[in-house]
Amino acid sequence: MVMITPPSHSCQCQPQSSQIGSDRFLHLSLDMICVIDQDGYFLSLNDRWQEVLGWTKAELLAQPWTALMHLDDQEVALNHRQTLVLHRFYSIDSLKFESRYQCQDGSYKWFLWNASFCPEQQVMYAVVRDITERKQSRQALRESEERFRYLVDSVKDYAIYMLDPQGNVISWNPGAERINGYTEAEIVGQPVALLYPLEDVRAGKPNYELQIAAKVGRFEDESCRVRQDGSQFWAHAVVTALHDRQGQLRGFAKVTRDITERKRTEAALQKAYDELERRVQERTAELLESNRLLRHEIVERQQAEAQLRHQTQQLQQTLQRLQQTQAQLVQSEKMSSLGQLVAGVAHEINNPVNFIYGNITYAKQYTQDLLHLLEVYQQSYPQPTPEVEAALTTIDLHFILDDLPKLLNSMKVGADRIRQIVLSLKNFSRLDEAEKKPVDIHEGIDNTLMLLQNRLKPRPGATTITVNKSYAELPFINCYAGKLNQVFMNILSNAIDALEEQTELNLADNQSGHGISVSPELNHLLPTIHIQTQQLNADWVSIRITDNGLGMPEQVRQRLFDPFFTTKPVGKGTGLGLSISYQIVVEQHGGQLKCQSIPGQGTEFTIEIPIKSSCPNPVFVS
Repeated sequence: MVMITPPSHSCQCQPQSSQIGSDRFLHLSLDMICVIDQDGYFLSLNDRWQEVLGWTKAELLAQPWTALMHLDDQEVALNHRQTLVLHRFYSIDSLKFESRYQCQDGSYKWFLWNASFCPEQQVMYAVVRDITERKQSRQALRESEERFRYLVDSVKDYAIYMLDPQGNVISWNPGAERINGYTEAEIVGQPVALLYPLEDVRAGKPNYELQIAAKVGRFEDESCRVRQDGSQFWAHAVVTALHDRQGQLRGFAKVTRDITERKRTEAALQKAYDELERRVQERTAELLESNRLLRHEIVERQQAEAQLRHQTQQLQQTLQRLQQTQAQLVQSEKMSSLGQLVAGVAHEINNPVNFIYGNITYAKQYTQDLLHLLEVYQQSYPQPTPEVEAALTTIDLHFILDDLPKLLNSMKVGADRIRQIVLSLKNFSRLDEAEKKPVDIHEGIDNTLMLLQNRLKPRPGATTITVNKSYAELPFINCYAGKLNQVFMNILSNAIDALEEQTELNLADNQSGHGISVSPELNHLLPTIHIQTQQLNADWVSIRITDNGLGMPEQVRQRLFDPFFTTKPVGKGTGLGLSISYQIVVEQHGGQLKCQSIPGQGTEFTIEIPIKSSCPNPVFVS
């Protein structure tokens, strides 16, 4: 669209080349420029309209110029336009007025119109400026001033007033009137020295305070002031200098509080303190002699008590070390015996299992050969003898031909399963790996889960415990594999115990009629163990084992790794598992074992160990 250039005062048209240049110039304007015809429609708009309002030019040109104007502003705008149309009678060249205009998002913006009417072309030219921010700033400033004035006027316990640069009062709040006795009409315009005792005025104290405040920005002191009736009172005063943006001093703000009662209280307290100090000194003199006599006896008792305390501490430490050593030896012996038993059982089972597993393949091949031979016989001799016919009827040959391969396949699957269990037992015990060596952490976790498979399966009335594994790509870890397997066993066993306890509580609640029915879709409420591995950096890895069981309170979590501490009933645990696990991770591998738990939400154990442990070989604690 070609922009209609506003005409000169004579409204003469310009040459075509000048017209094109004006159009480009108007599109660069930061203000909105428009031309409105005699029917009230836009003839032309620059690009600024679309940028400010969000409407396209086509949408704006398709409707009257007042269509998007606020209803309360339309009549005023039309009246101004009518005035411009009749400007020849009123000698008016242009008019300025404000209105609100609707944006494409439904909000309104304030516009300042500067409009002129050309009678020869019967069009109205207007330059429109967006003054929304200015309106909002003025409104915010006005509201801020009102709130500040209301705040000052509502303060009754403090005198808040303003001074001009010469120290004359220019504002006075109700608190100042209550404290000083002067009304606003009586004090405004008067020097602030009127509120000071005569001796302070003669000494120049009022001017001195203002000079200090003007120099450093603030002055604060406690001194006497004079009320209108001549009475004096103690006041705590703060004078603040006020400067404009150019740094020029505009005046002072002063806040004064009556502290007469506080001063009286302080004087009374000081008098009581002096009297008390005198009595204390007298009493101290009396006690000094008694203390001198007792000092020697006290020193002797302290020495005896210190010696006894030292001996007691040594005995306690010795007893604690003995208890820990005993627990470690017991656990070590148990785990060593268990490891030997597991390794021996695995070795003894492995031979017959290998024998069965190795022969099943041949038995299956021989059976297939015999069945093939039988099939050849049936094809070569389709008419069996009566004796053969009777035997076939007795043994149900068709069933045997169909079931015998299935039976052998089932035996092979069972043998495979036994071999896997035996391998897991050998890998878990790792009796032949007393030194550190690079191992696959994931293999140790999987072997532990294999041994715990029976506890993960559902029991009558209970739900299967789901194990979710999220393994990252980890390098081989230089560690004591058997010891870490023991840590995994202890933590996973505790997680299963917590989930079983939660299941038992849920069953009890359901039987009593207070339980909550859990739908299959709510998987986050089902017993679940999450195992996640992660390489933290080039030197460390972490294993996180999380359950959604009952969790534990903070006082239990803090004692979790203490020897013999357990929350389980008698026969369910000794309280050594997690303590030993902590020693294995921290002392033997130089790692960290942490636990986080929220009651009702679950527990998370985090094992962090270095990829290449540099800890010296410790005394093993199994």
